[in-house]
Amino acid sequence: MKYILLITLSALLFSCKNAKKASDTSAVTPKKEATKKEINASAIKEALFLSMERTPCFGKCPAYKVIIFNTGKVVYEGFSHTKYIGKHSKQITKKQLKEIKKMMDEINILEMKDVYDTEATDFPSTILFFVDNNTKKKILDRVDAPAELKQFEKLIDFIVLDDELKKLPTTK
Repeated sequence: MKYILLITLSALLFSCKNAKKASDTSAVTPKKEATKKEINASAIKEALFLSMERTPCFGKCPAYKVIIFNTGKVVYEGFSHTKYIGKHSKQITKKQLKEIKKMMDEINILEMKDVYDTEATDFPSTILFFVDNNTKKKILDRVDAPAELKQFEKLIDFIVLDDELKKLPTTK
């Protein structure tokens, strides 16, 4: 009888310790999962926000393309008649991104016409492409675009075209 009582007490004692360890582990696990969820939620998926391409003309018009991502990353490629030839990159600030978005809202850029064009082919074009809240908009600006659109294009140039552009290594 003593042995049965001793075995029963031992079994209860060990099972309580194991149950405590199991409950301790389950208490820690949700914290680890919450941390993983927080990390995933705070990570920003880089996506295209805006691109602007200036096309060549028969003269010395600068030809280049600018791509701005929602993270502020900028990729620039200069083709001709510009200070920066080839691929370059830089990072713009959140404040600069907000300034671009603010002007887009102020001039109601998403409501502008898609094409400001002429049949003459010697004029350079500016091709804008936006992605805003899953809304996509492309504007071809060759002739007679509103002054507000021209100012917006100048803002992009002002923010991007400076000595912070760093040349990217060429790939063969």
